[in-house]
Amino acid sequence: MQNAKKKASKWIIALLVIIGLTGGFGIFTFFFANGPQHLTHDPEACKNCHVMEQVYESWMKGGHQHVAVCIDCHMPKDFVTKWLAKAKYGFLHGYAFTFLDNPVAFTASDEQKEFIQENCIECHKDYARNSIDPRAIGDGLPGKHKEYGNANEPLKCVSCHRQAGHAHNF
Repeated sequence: MQNAKKKASKWIIALLVIIGLTGGFGIFTFFFANGPQHLTHDPEACKNCHVMEQVYESWMKGGHQHVAVCIDCHMPKDFVTKWLAKAKYGFLHGYAFTFLDNPVAFTASDEQKEFIQENCIECHKDYARNSIDPRAIGDGLPGKHKEYGNANEPLKCVSCHRQAGHAHNF
Protein backbone atom coordinates (compact mmCIF):
# COMPACT_ATOMS: atom_id res chain seq x y z
CA MET A 1 0.00 0.00 0.00
CA GLN A 2 2.82 2.38 0.91
CA ASN A 3 4.57 1.66 -2.44
CA ALA A 4 1.39 2.43 -4.37
CA LYS A 5 1.11 5.80 -2.60
CA LYS A 6 4.76 6.63 -3.36
CA LYS A 7 4.30 5.65 -7.01
CA ALA A 8 1.12 7.74 -7.30
CA SER A 9 2.75 10.77 -5.69
CA LYS A 10 5.72 10.51 -8.11
CA TRP A 11 3.30 10.53 -11.05
CA ILE A 12 1.42 13.48 -9.59
CA ILE A 13 4.66 15.40 -9.07
CA ALA A 14 5.80 14.58 -12.62
CA LEU A 15 2.44 15.68 -14.00
CA LEU A 16 2.55 18.94 -12.03
CA VAL A 17 6.10 19.63 -13.27
CA ILE A 18 5.00 19.04 -16.89
CA ILE A 19 1.95 21.29 -16.44
CA GLY A 20 4.11 23.95 -14.77
CA LEU A 21 6.75 23.87 -17.51
CA THR A 22 4.13 23.94 -20.28
CA GLY A 23 2.25 26.79 -18.61
CA GLY A 24 5.45 28.71 -17.93
CA PHE A 25 6.62 28.26 -21.50
CA GLY A 26 3.20 29.38 -22.76
CA ILE A 27 3.23 32.51 -20.60
CA PHE A 28 6.81 33.31 -21.62
CA THR A 29 5.95 32.87 -25.31
CA PHE A 30 2.81 35.00 -24.97
CA PHE A 31 4.76 37.94 -23.56
CA PHE A 32 7.83 37.37 -25.79
CA ALA A 33 5.54 37.58 -28.85
CA ASN A 34 3.91 40.78 -27.52
CA GLY A 35 0.71 38.86 -26.81
CA PRO A 36 -0.99 41.64 -24.85
CA GLN A 37 -0.70 43.92 -27.89
CA HIS A 38 -2.53 41.30 -29.99
CA LEU A 39 -5.51 41.70 -27.67
CA THR A 40 -5.96 45.26 -28.95
CA HIS A 41 -6.97 46.73 -32.31
CA ASP A 42 -3.51 48.29 -32.73
CA PRO A 43 -2.08 47.66 -36.23
CA GLU A 44 1.40 47.72 -34.68
CA ALA A 45 0.56 44.25 -33.33
CA CYS A 46 0.40 42.93 -36.89
CA LYS A 47 3.79 44.46 -37.61
CA ASN A 48 5.43 42.51 -34.75
CA CYS A 49 6.35 39.73 -37.18
CA HIS A 50 9.15 40.83 -39.47
CA VAL A 51 7.45 39.27 -42.50
CA MET A 52 4.50 41.61 -41.97
CA GLU A 53 6.53 44.82 -41.98
CA GLN A 54 6.12 45.28 -45.76
CA VAL A 55 2.40 44.57 -45.51
CA TYR A 56 2.09 47.14 -42.71
CA GLU A 57 4.04 49.77 -44.69
CA SER A 58 1.88 49.03 -47.73
CA TRP A 59 -1.27 49.53 -45.64
CA MET A 60 0.13 52.87 -44.43
CA LYS A 61 0.47 53.96 -48.08
CA GLY A 62 -2.85 52.46 -49.20
CA GLY A 63 -6.26 54.05 -49.19
CA HIS A 64 -7.74 52.71 -45.96
CA GLN A 65 -5.21 53.62 -43.27
CA HIS A 66 -7.36 56.54 -42.08
CA VAL A 67 -10.59 54.56 -41.88
CA ALA A 68 -9.67 50.98 -40.99
CA VAL A 69 -7.07 48.97 -39.10
CA CYS A 70 -6.03 45.40 -39.87
CA ILE A 71 -8.78 43.61 -37.97
CA ASP A 72 -11.48 45.85 -39.45
CA CYS A 73 -10.89 44.11 -42.79
CA HIS A 74 -9.30 40.78 -41.86
CA MET A 75 -11.45 39.63 -38.93
CA PRO A 76 -15.21 39.14 -38.50
CA LYS A 77 -17.21 41.90 -36.81
CA ASP A 78 -19.15 39.73 -34.34
CA PHE A 79 -17.44 39.89 -30.92
CA VAL A 80 -17.28 36.15 -30.15
CA THR A 81 -16.44 35.11 -33.71
CA LYS A 82 -13.73 37.78 -33.91
CA TRP A 83 -11.98 36.58 -30.75
CA LEU A 84 -12.26 32.94 -31.77
CA ALA A 85 -10.78 33.81 -35.19
CA LYS A 86 -7.99 35.87 -33.60
CA ALA A 87 -7.10 32.92 -31.35
CA LYS A 88 -7.29 30.41 -34.20
CA TYR A 89 -5.25 32.40 -36.72
CA GLY A 90 -2.82 33.62 -34.07
CA PHE A 91 -2.10 30.01 -33.18
CA LEU A 92 -1.81 28.99 -36.85
CA HIS A 93 0.54 31.89 -37.64
CA GLY A 94 2.66 31.06 -34.59
CA TYR A 95 2.78 27.43 -35.70
CA ALA A 96 3.77 28.43 -39.25
CA PHE A 97 6.55 30.72 -38.08
CA THR A 98 7.86 28.07 -35.69
CA PHE A 99 7.60 24.84 -37.66
CA LEU A 100 7.15 25.49 -41.39
CA ASP A 101 10.01 25.95 -43.86
CA ASN A 102 8.60 29.05 -45.53
CA PRO A 103 6.10 30.84 -43.28
CA VAL A 104 6.20 33.88 -45.57
CA ALA A 105 4.19 31.96 -48.15
CA PHE A 106 0.99 31.75 -46.11
CA THR A 107 -2.13 33.07 -47.80
CA ALA A 108 -5.63 33.86 -46.65
CA SER A 109 -7.85 30.84 -46.11
CA ASP A 110 -11.28 30.67 -47.71
CA GLU A 111 -12.73 31.65 -44.33
CA GLN A 112 -10.47 34.72 -44.13
CA LYS A 113 -11.39 35.69 -47.69
CA GLU A 114 -15.05 35.60 -46.64
CA PHE A 115 -14.26 37.87 -43.67
CA ILE A 116 -12.63 40.35 -46.05
CA GLN A 117 -15.53 40.17 -48.51
CA GLU A 118 -18.17 40.69 -45.80
CA ASN A 119 -16.21 43.58 -44.31
CA CYS A 120 -15.92 45.33 -47.69
CA ILE A 121 -19.68 45.02 -48.06
CA GLU A 122 -20.29 46.13 -44.46
CA CYS A 123 -18.34 49.36 -44.92
CA HIS A 124 -19.53 50.11 -48.44
CA LYS A 125 -23.12 48.99 -47.74
CA ASP A 126 -25.68 48.86 -50.55
CA TYR A 127 -23.38 50.07 -53.31
CA ALA A 128 -21.03 47.14 -52.83
CA ARG A 129 -23.75 44.51 -52.43
CA ASN A 130 -25.61 45.69 -55.54
CA SER A 131 -22.40 46.02 -57.51
CA ILE A 132 -21.08 42.54 -56.92
CA ASP A 133 -24.29 40.55 -56.74
CA PRO A 134 -26.46 40.98 -59.83
CA ARG A 135 -29.22 38.95 -58.16
CA ALA A 136 -29.58 41.73 -55.56
CA ILE A 137 -30.89 44.20 -58.15
CA GLY A 138 -32.43 41.89 -60.70
CA ASP A 139 -31.43 43.30 -64.10
CA GLY A 140 -27.66 43.09 -63.96
CA LEU A 141 -24.73 45.01 -62.61
CA PRO A 142 -24.61 48.81 -62.53
CA GLY A 143 -22.01 50.85 -64.37
CA LYS A 144 -18.56 49.38 -65.01
CA HIS A 145 -19.39 46.23 -63.09
CA LYS A 146 -21.55 45.03 -66.01
CA GLU A 147 -18.39 44.42 -68.04
CA TYR A 148 -16.93 42.01 -65.48
CA GLY A 149 -19.89 40.46 -63.73
CA ASN A 150 -21.58 37.18 -64.33
CA ALA A 151 -25.33 36.99 -63.78
CA ASN A 152 -24.96 33.58 -62.10
CA GLU A 153 -22.01 34.26 -59.82
CA PRO A 154 -21.30 37.33 -57.69
CA LEU A 155 -17.97 39.10 -58.02
CA LYS A 156 -15.63 39.35 -55.06
CA CYS A 157 -14.56 42.89 -54.18
CA VAL A 158 -10.90 41.90 -54.41
CA SER A 159 -11.45 40.50 -57.91
CA CYS A 160 -10.92 44.07 -59.09
CA HIS A 161 -9.93 46.02 -55.98
CA ARG A 162 -7.10 43.81 -54.73
CA GLN A 163 -5.03 46.83 -53.68
CA ALA A 164 -7.85 48.68 -51.93
CA GLY A 165 -6.43 48.32 -48.43
CA HIS A 166 -2.76 48.15 -49.35
CA ALA A 167 -0.63 50.03 -51.86
CA HIS A 168 0.83 46.73 -53.07
CA ASN A 169 -0.69 43.41 -53.98
CA PHE A 170 -0.43 41.03 -51.00
